[in-house]
Amino acid sequence: MTDAQTIASRFMQALNERDFDTIGTFLDEDVALDTLTGQRTIGAGPLRMGVMRYFRHFDESFSDMVLMHDAFGQRVAVDVTARGLYRETMPGFPDASGQSYSIPSVFVFEFENGAVTRLSHYRNIRVFEQMLAR
Repeated sequence: MTDAQTIASRFMQALNERDFDTIGTFLDEDVALDTLTGQRTIGAGPLRMGVMRYFRHFDESFSDMVLMHDAFGQRVAVDVTARGLYRETMPGFPDASGQSYSIPSVFVFEFENGAVTRLSHYRNIRVFEQMLAR
């Protein structure tokens, strides 16, 4: 496993443990977060706050991790299964009523000098919204 893959794996573990202090240690101060809804957040503090806010709505964990990396060690993709419970309505999404879901998701990490400089979160948003509308 490359250093970048190790960091990405530990980051995902910290997400599952809701260990936001550890997450912060992996981030460049000017990190960019591209969310699954297409919004971009800049900065380590705002990223941590955005992730905490997301987990307030979605009690989600990530498993079945498969890590992939580019030849230069600057990008790592983590393919996961996101399993969760929709517990509080998030603006722009259907009303929350405790719906459970399981959906493939991908996180793409970009690194510079051993720190995460960009994190992008992808999933089929239409399928996700359909799951939540049940």
